[in-house]
Amino acid sequence: MSIIDYIEFSFIKGVGNRTIKRIYEEFGNLSTPLKNPEILIEKFGKSVYQLVKNRPLELRERAEKEYQLALKKGFNLVSLADEEYPQLLKEIPDPPVYIYYTGKLPDNRSISIVGSRKFSSYGKTITTKLVEQLVNDGICIISGFAAGIDSIAHSVTLENGGHTVAVLGNGIDQIFPNENKKLYEKIIENGCLISEFPIGTKASKYTFPIRNRIIAGLSYGTVITEAGEKSGALITAKYANEYGRVVFSVPTNITNPYGRGNNLLIKEGAIPLTEIEDIYEHIPYLNKNNFTENIQLSEEEKKILNAMTEPVHIDTVVEKTGIPYDRLINLIFEMELKDLISSNDGMYIRKI
Repeated sequence: MSIIDYIEFSFIKGVGNRTIKRIYEEFGNLSTPLKNPEILIEKFGKSVYQLVKNRPLELRERAEKEYQLALKKGFNLVSLADEEYPQLLKEIPDPPVYIYYTGKLPDNRSISIVGSRKFSSYGKTITTKLVEQLVNDGICIISGFAAGIDSIAHSVTLENGGHTVAVLGNGIDQIFPNENKKLYEKIIENGCLISEFPIGTKASKYTFPIRNRIIAGLSYGTVITEAGEKSGALITAKYANEYGRVVFSVPTNITNPYGRGNNLLIKEGAIPLTEIEDIYEHIPYLNKNNFTENIQLSEEEKKILNAMTEPVHIDTVVEKTGIPYDRLINLIFEMELKDLISSNDGMYIRKI
């Protein structure tokens, strides 16, 4: 199974990430439908079949060159088929077919912290204190590498010896904004860079919204510490909400123009964040006091825990994990005895 197949598939115009994910889940790989497009007709229709069948022959060579170029520049690639691919990102409906990265990819104990490029001293202070507390608890900080709040989140994480992941709105070999050159180098050394854009892709107003869904998809919770009412951080919050992840917003003074988006989010249902305990109350398994790194979990148990990003009904767990209902009932009972999950009114939530 070659990652070249995944790169080639991503280059086919007219076939988006949502469709590619469905194809991957249907066949367990992308190699088979590339070699035999006819198998796509029954479940994906003639239009998808024709797009795959009639794809330009040059796409294969282009994919191979892209792969070799990434390796030559010192970057790693991981596809949906690889175990290293972040599990939480794989669960969203439109994950990247493959991603470029450096360093250590994030695990499930991650929080996204985002905000505006323009910020107040209040926004900087809140972001700094929150990041310091989370890093002290061993939580990975994910952000978008933009100037302002994002850069503060990355920098404070590194200053406190934590792990940070920068999701780029351009090719992984490009530095934007230019003022973040030193930060880029520090993250390469001690953190993780992620991008889904081909090598050499420049940042644009079109790439950032696409990037934002990855930020939201990589963690169970997204925190907006300070954002204007037109900030791209609100797009990240929107994606997080659509993906069933928890959205937190730091309340701000109603006269603060840099934080109008925060109060707007709270009006729309985001959880007001006034102390770090608010995060642990709604995502209890992030708390280091509730987390046991050395606990031995079966692959089925891991799938079940990953499906419980919020209180869910057992039917939802069946759908997300693919585990048969009768088997799942027994597993959930055993996991409750182990104090791994809890239930209330027919809804289940993970405890670690």
